[in-house]
Amino acid sequence: MNKILSLFLLCALYSCANVSLQPDAYSRDSAQQISNVLYGEIVGIKNVSIEGDIKSGTILGALVGGAAGSGISNSEPESEIGAILVGAIGATIGGNISKNIKTTEGLQITINTDDDKTISVVQEVSNYSFDVGDLVEIITTKGKTRVSPTNLK
Repeated sequence: MNKILSLFLLCALYSCANVSLQPDAYSRDSAQQISNVLYGEIVGIKNVSIEGDIKSGTILGALVGGAAGSGISNSEPESEIGAILVGAIGATIGGNISKNIKTTEGLQITINTDDDKTISVVQEVSNYSFDVGDLVEIITTKGKTRVSPTNLK
């Protein structure tokens, strides 16, 4: 039982970890990395919802459900069946809860780049204010792209 409780607490801590999708927040492993930079002009902005990560809630729900379901009966086959069924229900519920709790407001920013391409980037709403016609930097580091205002006029 102590192993299950320890695993539960570890998953709970993992599921609470917040990875920012804001354009001015960088992960530690992105520091001191070479980034590709493009410049462009915003041609469209849409408000969007960025759904939370359902993986952590699904894992946590499955563990809790499996532990709860395994105590359904003194019979080993019935306990195994209970662990599987209640674990599956817990995974579904945990995934949906995690998705809803971690949903954030975002922007879909459509940009005509200086190299004559049109791209779209979705990122979390931040303190930056964007309008159609604004000149922006599009910075890509390790496959993650962010848009920020540029100082170019």
